[in-house]
Amino acid sequence: MNGAAAAAPQVAPAGGAWQALAPFPRPTWELEGVECDGRLFLIGGLTNAWGARSGWKPDRLVYEYVATDDRWRQCADLPAARHHLALAELDGRIYAFGGYRTPAHGADAWEPVAEAWRYDPRDDRWEAIAPLPAARGAAAAAALGGVIYVAGGSRACKRRDEVAPSAQAPHASIGDVLVYDPRADRYREAAPLLTARNHHLLEAVGGRLYAMGGRVGSSNAFTLTNRIDLVEEYDPDDDTWWPRARMLAAHGGMAAGTHDGAIYVCGGDALTMVEKFDPIRDAWSVAAELPRARLGASGGCVNGRFHVVTGHVRTAAGGSEPVSDHLALPLECAVRATARTGLSPG
Repeated sequence: MNGAAAAAPQVAPAGGAWQALAPFPRPTWELEGVECDGRLFLIGGLTNAWGARSGWKPDRLVYEYVATDDRWRQCADLPAARHHLALAELDGRIYAFGGYRTPAHGADAWEPVAEAWRYDPRDDRWEAIAPLPAARGAAAAAALGGVIYVAGGSRACKRRDEVAPSAQAPHASIGDVLVYDPRADRYREAAPLLTARNHHLLEAVGGRLYAMGGRVGSSNAFTLTNRIDLVEEYDPDDDTWWPRARMLAAHGGMAAGTHDGAIYVCGGDALTMVEKFDPIRDAWSVAAELPRARLGASGGCVNGRFHVVTGHVRTAAGGSEPVSDHLALPLECAVRATARTGLSPG
C-alpha cells in the first residue's frame, strides 16, 4: 500500500545539464545546507578523510554562496565545532539543533549534544536558544506554521560499566518529534514518527511535512545500521503521520531542497540518482544523475537550481576522500518520469 514499482525510470542524458560553479573553499563533508531568503548556507562539517581511523574532526564552518558573483562568503563561525546538526530557516533566521561533538575525554566517538542556536544573517551573529530536552544528533528539522519541527535522530549507547560510549558504540534511533516555538523559546511534543530514524530528511511542502529515508538501528555507518526508503507525511491539523510512496532507493545522509511544490533529493550512501517527489501525485521520479556518487553532500534549491556541494567520494585506489566541488542542476532541465507511486493524498 506504500507504493508499487512501475516502469523502469528514465534518467537525464549522460552529462545532463549540470553546471560547475565555484567550489567550496576546502574539501569537506557532512556540512548541513539550508536555504534562507533565497540564499544557500552551509554549516558545520567534517574535514578529515573517511572514518574513525583518521579521527573525527568536526568544524565550525559557516559559508554563504553568493550567486551574483559565483563565490563563497565566510560568515561568523558556529559557536562550537559540530557535525550532523538539524537546521531550519524561519522568518529570515537559521536555527541549529543538536548534532555531534568530539568527546573531551575517552574514545574518538560521536557524542550527541542538546545545544541549540539561532543565526541572524543580517548582523552575522549566533545566539544560544533553549537547548533540546535531550541530546540527539543526525536529526532533521523544518519550519511549518510559524514553528520548527525537530524529528528523529539518534542517541549514543554505552554498556553499563562504561563512563562514556566507545568509538564503535551503536547509536539508537529516535522517533520523538519536538516542536520549537521561537517566540516562547520552548519545546512541546508532537506525534512521534511512525518509524524511528536518523540521517533522514524533513521537508515542508503544501502545509505538510515529509520525513524521508534515513537509517535505523544505529547512526554511524561503522556500526550496525540499515538504510530505509520509507516516507511519512505529517498533517499538523490532526497531529498525525501517514505513510506515503517509498523512495526509489533506501539511503541516508542525503542533500535535498524544495522547488515549485516538489522535493529534490540526491546523494547519500554512494548513490548518483537525483530523485524528485511530487506530494500531490504521491509519486517519485528520477530527475537526473550526478556525475559521481557521494556521501554526506550538502545543498538546496535556490533560484531555480538544485545545488549539490562537497561530500565524500571513492578514490581510484579504493579509498575515499572529501571533495570541494559544487554542481547545480537547472530544474527546468530535470526529466519528469514517474518510477513509483503510492496512494493518492486524502
